Amino acid sequence: MTNWRAVWAIFAGGLVAGAYITKVPPALPALREELGLTLVESSFIATMFNVMGMAVGMLAGVLCDRFGHKRLALAGLAVMAAGGALGAGVGRFAPLLAARFLEGVGFILFTVAAPALMSAVTGSARERAKALGLWSAYMPAGGSLALLAAPLVIGAWGWRGLWIVLAVAATACMALLARAVPASRLGQVSSLRLVLESLAQKGNIVLSALFAFYVAQWTSVMIWLPTFLIDERATATTTAALLTALMVLVNVPGNLGGGWLIARGVKRGTLVVTACAVTALCDVGMLTDLLPDALRFALVLAFSMVAGVIPASIFSGLPVHARTPQHIGTGNGMVMQASQAGQFFGPLALAWIASRFGGWELALWAMLAFAAGGALCGVAIGAIEKRLPGRS
Repeated sequence: MTNWRAVWAIFAGGLVAGAYITKVPPALPALREELGLTLVESSFIATMFNVMGMAVGMLAGVLCDRFGHKRLALAGLAVMAAGGALGAGVGRFAPLLAARFLEGVGFILFTVAAPALMSAVTGSARERAKALGLWSAYMPAGGSLALLAAPLVIGAWGWRGLWIVLAVAATACMALLARAVPASRLGQVSSLRLVLESLAQKGNIVLSALFAFYVAQWTSVMIWLPTFLIDERATATTTAALLTALMVLVNVPGNLGGGWLIARGVKRGTLVVTACAVTALCDVGMLTDLLPDALRFALVLAFSMVAGVIPASIFSGLPVHARTPQHIGTGNGMVMQASQAGQFFGPLALAWIASRFGGWELALWAMLAFAAGGALCGVAIGAIEKRLPGRS
């Protein structure tokens, strides 16, 4: 029987983790003014999460599988809270970057452990798909909440107030998770075996590549949409921020819908290929000047919503492709490491193409390449799962 109280406690921690990702962009103007940050320094503050994930994602997964998922999830929330509290009290770039580094460590520990914890507290494959579909919404849901609340909090208490509010929220979620989620068993498999056996699972590799292609597309749109609206369409800054928050928020129904469809027997490969085909069509409409702006933004929303079924497919697939339940965290570490790489290199690739070749329209080819890569991963995962009788 599924422990839904535990599921919601884990998801609450995910909302805080998602908010930690997106708290920096709305605070950057105040940070730059108070601390005198350059654009390069601001970029480092914003991207430290991605660098951390690229470096230690799989290692965090191994630690979770080896020493207990609940223990590492609690440690992750504690480190996030400590990093936020430290950041709120600094007055220079270097200590702020160190605090952001700590937040990144905590984020990776928690988000790698959480899917394994959710899998452990669900009773059936159908309910597990629903719970992991819910988990896949942690970033857009928490991130959009932070984007919407940040201007109000910063206006009342400054950027330091935002850091403290989220540190308190992380501490509260740590207490909730400690009470609501059962302790997980310590692992019996050695760390080296966890790595080698997880890397030997073809499904883990394909799911990791799929997440990299997905986030390369979705994060690129999220990051560069405000710049496009302000620079190319002379949109007010507040309006651009609200439109971007809406783009992030509509990803959530896609996440939930993906989990619902998987739970009702829709094949994971079919769902991924269909989503990638739709996002490719949206890419064409979004990145050409042939359509009116209102319709182009509607396609942005459609792109984000439909793409949301992909992370739901990935997270629900982790228990399917793990060698044993103890390997789920390591597999998720692989997925998160690939995700962070996609978030780092995808927006960079689009910015380079747009600046080098004279316009966002030419970035369409990169977006279509990402969609094609995702579709190929969908075909591959479908073929792999056909050879896994009784697992979905």
